[in-house]
Amino acid sequence: MNVSAAVASTLVKAALRASFKLPSRLPIPLTLLRSAMEGGAALFRVHPDVAIEAATLAGVSVEYITPLQADRVLLHFHGGAFFAGSANTHRALGSEIAVRAQSKVVMVNYRRAPEYAYPAAMVDGLACYQALLDAGWLPSQISFGGDSGGCAIILSMAQTLRDRSQALPAALLMISPYVDITLSLPSVTQMAGRDPMVTAHALRRGGDSYRGDISASDPRVSPLFGSLRNLPPMLVQAGSEEILLDDARRLARYASEAGVEAQCHIYPGMWHNFQMFSAFIEDANLALDEIAAFIRSH
Repeated sequence: MNVSAAVASTLVKAALRASFKLPSRLPIPLTLLRSAMEGGAALFRVHPDVAIEAATLAGVSVEYITPLQADRVLLHFHGGAFFAGSANTHRALGSEIAVRAQSKVVMVNYRRAPEYAYPAAMVDGLACYQALLDAGWLPSQISFGGDSGGCAIILSMAQTLRDRSQALPAALLMISPYVDITLSLPSVTQMAGRDPMVTAHALRRGGDSYRGDISASDPRVSPLFGSLRNLPPMLVQAGSEEILLDDARRLARYASEAGVEAQCHIYPGMWHNFQMFSAFIEDANLALDEIAAFIRSH
């Protein structure tokens, strides 16, 4: 990392600690934390070479992010620990993936906790996937994408489709996966001081709201503990300084042990969902290019 890149990384981390990490430690209602995250969306610029359209798909609120050329589609589920995030907060990220991968991105405004617990978000996702198939898209043209808690949703969707013997998508994109809501792996505590963005407190509040009366270790809500056999190829990305580092590594390892083609790339010095900061961080651009190549190759 050169000097300018190091300075940019330091500044972004400092801003995240003050604006995102500190408030997440406080006993603020989840709905207010959600609103604060929405307010931060204005900081991220949407790529100029996309068209944005708000719509409904199978009765679910979505946003279509369409580049100038697209012959595939990414059905993406935003992060936010199941209670926050939206197409609004992730529009810029979706636009970068859309342009680089030459893929239409469908950003799903799935039902969030605490108002809606499991399986509402997954039900919304499966309905959107079926609607894409009904519209003429082939499974081989569709990938599922997720970041943070969105990864738990797409992993549950893929496991459900497999168990129902239904057509699976071409690939699974996992950015900083939050797929084990027990938060029991070592990096959750080991990286607590270094992670500039995410706290276990906020993730646990979101995970508890998402699971409802289901145990946190139940594979339905922590799909890392479910079978990963016969799932589509998977790309896992994470930063070396995030508390979910071990979750990313374990997901890729379990997938490989189950016979799934799984790539795992840990970016040194990076943090949770660092890909959203491509306007400031060069490694975020490298990660987005890797994502685009992965989507195109499958």
